Order: sequence, then C-alpha cells, then structure tokens
Amino acid sequence: MKKMIAGILAVIAIALIYFYTAGSGKLNKELKHQLDTELSAMQQNGFVVETRSSTPKKEHFVIDFDDPKKMAAYFKRVGSKATVQDIEALKGLKMGVDITYQPDLYSALSMDLYPLTLPDSVRNAAEDDEDKKVLAQIEKMLAQKKVLMHIDIRKDLSAFKGYFKDIHETLRDDSDSVTLSMKGATFEGTLKKGALSTLNQKIVLLGMESSDGIKAVADKTVTTYTSTGPSPYDMDANYTVAKITVAQKGQGELTLNDLGINTSEKEQQGLLSSSVIATIAKSTMQGQGQTVSMEQVVFDASTDNLDAKALEILQNSDPEKNKAAFNTALKQLLSKGVKMTVNRFAVGKIVENGNNLGNIEVKASLQVAPGIDFAQVKQNPMLLLGAIDATTTLSLSETIASMIAQDPRTMMVMMLIPPKEEKGKKVYNLILKGGKFTINGVPL
Repeated sequence: MKKMIAGILAVIAIALIYFYTAGSGKLNKELKHQLDTELSAMQQNGFVVETRSSTPKKEHFVIDFDDPKKMAAYFKRVGSKATVQDIEALKGLKMGVDITYQPDLYSALSMDLYPLTLPDSVRNAAEDDEDKKVLAQIEKMLAQKKVLMHIDIRKDLSAFKGYFKDIHETLRDDSDSVTLSMKGATFEGTLKKGALSTLNQKIVLLGMESSDGIKAVADKTVTTYTSTGPSPYDMDANYTVAKITVAQKGQGELTLNDLGINTSEKEQQGLLSSSVIATIAKSTMQGQGQTVSMEQVVFDASTDNLDAKALEILQNSDPEKNKAAFNTALKQLLSKGVKMTVNRFAVGKIVENGNNLGNIEVKASLQVAPGIDFAQVKQNPMLLLGAIDATTTLSLSETIASMIAQDPRTMMVMMLIPPKEEKGKKVYNLILKGGKFTINGVPL
C-alpha cells in the first residue's frame, strides 16, 4: 500500500508543481489551469479521471488505473522507475483525490489521497468465503478513508510535506484475526524544475500481529532519497530501521538491530552503475532451545556497465508474451562488459548458545567480456566460461572451518584441497579465468 500511495504522490503532486508564482489569487488560477493540463495528459496515458467536481477553492476527482503500459511511460516522465509489471499489479485501483487551494505560506495547495477500491489482482485473488469476508472488511476500511495520505505544498512550490493517517485495524475470518498497525508516518521533500529532488520519510511503527501468535514489527524506520542527475537512475537512497522483530509463539524469534541500507545509482553514456552497502549491528535468532547471534554484519556490493536501454526493455517486457524481444534485451544488457563485485560480505562475530565461533568474510568479482557473441555461445555453451572472469576469496575462523569440515558434503573437498592459513584464518581462493577453474591454485 505504501508503494502504491508513493506512486500516486509522484504522479499527482510532482506533476502539478511545474512553475513558480506568488500571490494567492494568481496562484489558484494557475494551479487550476495546470491541474486541467495534467489531468488531460493523464487521461491520454492510461488513467481514467472520473466524477470531477470543483469550486473556486476545492477540487475532487477519482483516478482509475486503466492501461498499465501507458501509465508506466507516464511515471517515467515524472521521474519514477515504475515498470509495466509494477503498474499491472495496480490495474483497476481507484484513487480519490481532494484538493484545497489556500493562501497559507506552506499550504498553497493541500491534497488528500485515498484508495477507493482495491486492484483487480487483489479482488480476483479472493476465492473462498473466508477470503471474501476479509476483502469486504478491507473495502469497508477504504470507504471510511482509513487509508489516507495528506500532503501540503509550499507557497513557492519548491517543497512539500505530509503524513499518512495512523492505522490500527483488525481483519477477521472464521478462525483467525490479523491486526495491522502504522503509526507516525510522515514525509517531506523538495522539488526542482518540476521533478522530485529530495524525499525524507519516517515511520515510528509498522507492524502486524495475528491471533495464532505470529508477530512482525519494524520500529523507527527512516528513509531518504536524493536525485543526483537528469536520469531516473541517478539517485542516492538511505534506509535505516532501529529494530525489526519477527516472532511466532512457541516457535522462535528473529531480531535485527540497527539495520542500514545505502544505495547509489548513476547513468553515464547509456551505462548504469550501482552500489549497495547494507549493515546490521546485531541479529539474534532464538527458538527450540537454541540462540544464535551475528554481529557487525556488512554487505558491500556494486555493479557496473549495465546497458540502460536494455534494462528498461527487460523491466517493461513479458518474457512469456515476447520471448525473442526479452532474450535480445538480455544479450544487450550483458554486451558492454558487465562487472559485478562483492567488495565485502562479512560477519564480525557469530555466537551460538554463548560460544564464540569467530567470523567469516567473502570477497568476489565477476566480469563478462564485452562484445560476447551469444549466437556462438548458444551453439557451444562452454564458450561462456571463456568469456567470464570470476574470483572469490573466502576467509573463515578456525572454529567455523572445523564445523564445515565435519559435514560429509564438504569433508572430501577440504581433504583434497585444504585451505590456506593466513593470519590465523582458513582461506580459499577460487578463480575462473580463460575457461579454467582453480581452488587455491589446484585446477579442477
């Protein structure tokens, strides 16, 4: 639901704010004119605008998601990377929009956005009586506007802020119930030349709890987004969650503390590069009399030289309906010498039932030769090995290496190719180059 509402924010709020002006009377006039222009454009791009009514200070209308392919192209023009598949899941959704024009400093334009109906994919999934009973409860929630986003637009049209209405609702069927909660969801952002420039969001609590003892809660979620260039791929984003808890009564519990994810993407000369760094201060799994914790978890990876046009085609094509076009785009995606790197995956400390097992670390890279001839590879798949260079370095504490060596599935390999000793660690170097594969220098 959050993703859906965020998409509507991109379509409506950003599309409305194209210009700078001052003075409340002129502001209302120009905003109304711009609204007419944008709604007309939306109707030509897969949206249906229904039941529109207006007064000098207020507007109301309903937007129906009708043609996913056209809509995906429209989302792209307003700076979103939504794909046809993303929008297809929302086909049949109807969103109510209430707009108020005001002379206030920060509320020249205020909007309430709320779903009126569920997408076709959700309604069609209700097969039995229990599903239909839950569906009816959700539809009642929507009719009461219990799922709603409010947004205020700054008078100079350079910034916005808003919130999501708190949710605490229980859905019931004949045997179970599920309580959904969202509290303290707020956001603010800035716009530049009609496009989203920055977006900051906070959610105090997001949770789900069922009557059969399943519980999932995320505390203090913060996300930030910054546009860094003209392409929709030019962006930096950061996500942090203070604590995530997933538990099932009588079975166990998983807790993640201080989760962080930093992502960055850039398009240059038609080629994409991206990076992600994810960290977890501590994760703890408890259940069946066992407790395992991992501390200082880090995943640092990057991808370079992806063909941007090919990626867009893949994201907006259906391989089942047009297999040839999909395969052509896939080949083009890899044709520029794609490189994928795991700069570091590490767990600083693993503790099992109070016993310190030590740490693990992995570094890896994979490079596909540019200009690879996929026609020849199709005739002789072994040629692909010669077009790929890959390296992996695996470093294990002595305790973890000993545990792995006791597994019959790995025992023989470790006997035939023993690990190297480096700074008190057990190390394996795996290399694929020129069609040849070696482990610690031993060819296979």
